[in-house]
Amino acid sequence: MSPEHKSDRKLQQSAALGWAGAMLSGLALVTVAVMLVVLFGVFDAFHFGSIADLFTPDPAAAAGTLGLVGGAEGVTLSIVLICVMFGIQTTSSRYSPRIIGIFTRNPLNALVLSFALASILYTFLVRSEIKATYVPMASVAVAEVLALINFAILFPYVIYIFEVMRAETLVGGIMRRARRSLKRRSQLMTSIAQVTDIAFGSMQLGDIPVCVLSIEVLGQFVARDYVPAKKKMGVDWFRVGHAELPGASDQIIAEVNRARTWFEYTVMSSFVDMVGLTPIHRKEAVHAIAVATRNIGLAAIEIGDPELAELCLRYFNTYLRSAINRSAPTFASGIMNEYRRYAIGALEWRRDLAVEAAAHLLRYGRHFDEAGMPAIFGAAAEDVADLAIEARVRDPQVTFRLAQLLVRNLLDLIPNARPIGLNGLFKGVAKLTCWSMAADEKDITHVLVEGIAAAPPDFVDAALSRMESMQTGLFWEVNERVISFDWLEQPLREQIPRLRSALKRAKAVNNGALLEVLVDDVEDRPAGGQDLVKPTAPHPVVEVKQPAG
Repeated sequence: MSPEHKSDRKLQQSAALGWAGAMLSGLALVTVAVMLVVLFGVFDAFHFGSIADLFTPDPAAAAGTLGLVGGAEGVTLSIVLICVMFGIQTTSSRYSPRIIGIFTRNPLNALVLSFALASILYTFLVRSEIKATYVPMASVAVAEVLALINFAILFPYVIYIFEVMRAETLVGGIMRRARRSLKRRSQLMTSIAQVTDIAFGSMQLGDIPVCVLSIEVLGQFVARDYVPAKKKMGVDWFRVGHAELPGASDQIIAEVNRARTWFEYTVMSSFVDMVGLTPIHRKEAVHAIAVATRNIGLAAIEIGDPELAELCLRYFNTYLRSAINRSAPTFASGIMNEYRRYAIGALEWRRDLAVEAAAHLLRYGRHFDEAGMPAIFGAAAEDVADLAIEARVRDPQVTFRLAQLLVRNLLDLIPNARPIGLNGLFKGVAKLTCWSMAADEKDITHVLVEGIAAAPPDFVDAALSRMESMQTGLFWEVNERVISFDWLEQPLREQIPRLRSALKRAKAVNNGALLEVLVDDVEDRPAGGQDLVKPTAPHPVVEVKQPAG
């Protein structure tokens, strides 16, 4: 059982226990009251012939009892209305007015209110049946029983209202309705909008755990419920316009209609907005967005939906661009880590997508470097190196292409690189080189060694010396990194002397072979995909002849 299913089951079990406890509490109050009446009624019955005579009222007593019952039921109804109004006002002001629909369409709220109103009305009608010489005992007894039921359900209902106001309960109930209305577009979009409002409202109030929960359930719904059900959807389901995607351009409308991804586009576009609104010090929400996008992309790859898989890749790039625009390197580390995990998952089915993801990681790493955040470039290079190592088991050719990609970026960066960014990139190349030498991957080693040999010798010697001499792998600051940039694990560090020897041989025999190794199909750009909107054909040019003379 997955961790998500375990957490869902725990939430359901805790909710069931809470309900059971509330019901038992309400029944206990009524039971204690009835027991006390019976207990003391035994003593009071000594003045009468029997207990039945004690509890048989005369017309005046019956009228007074029904008056008290009606008044008490009115108080009960007032408490119920106050709880409902308080829940609606608090929840709607905290999250969104769209949450009001959760209360108004809740059948339990209608049942409790209707039962209280019906009990009061019944009590009034029974009161009119009492005469000076007649008491309708059965009707009076039913009125008292209804009053006891009202008192019994009051406490559990108050507990229920406060439970409904909890964000976990709100989100869980909304997503259950979304699963039931999977093929009804308007109801589904209302449910998604409600959860999105909860996420935005929680973020603005600083309630990040609720925001993270909302993001997680949205991602799980799309990956586990919607994406597997797409094949059963009709053609009309995937046709949308500006009414469903307000603010989207004509190109976006045309693209999502072609790719059948309007719903996923809606959800992940809200993720982009959340990245733009998240405070820089609250990286949890952005990490949850990256995890949700990875899960959606892997679900798309598993069912064979290439359009959605590529859409997830573009949204990963969009998250990184947003992090650059906000100068938020804390966002980049979590996004890149999940981006790399997405690429590793794609190795099983879409190896071209993994190579494209690696190219984007390095490209956005360079953009971070140019924007004054060079440490992110090193993290991107290390992610690509880890991806290349993971790819060797599934397809060594992917590892070879990623090695070429790293070397090409190293050579492009050397002339005008920032020291921190260049050092981080070199660390990724050196780590992959030491691994390939230990794994006896000669072709990969040749490409990497040739690339390192083209770098300035002083820079290479200094970097390798730092890697050899470093005694601890912990970074000297507490931030997104735990491992120092120059740290290599012991099995890989033992390959550094071999790497120095290989570099000397490469410099001795280097005759420009490196340019032949770096083939043109692995440039520092992703493979071209299908256009979002096909370009319009140019108008034909008509030659106009000038009249003679």
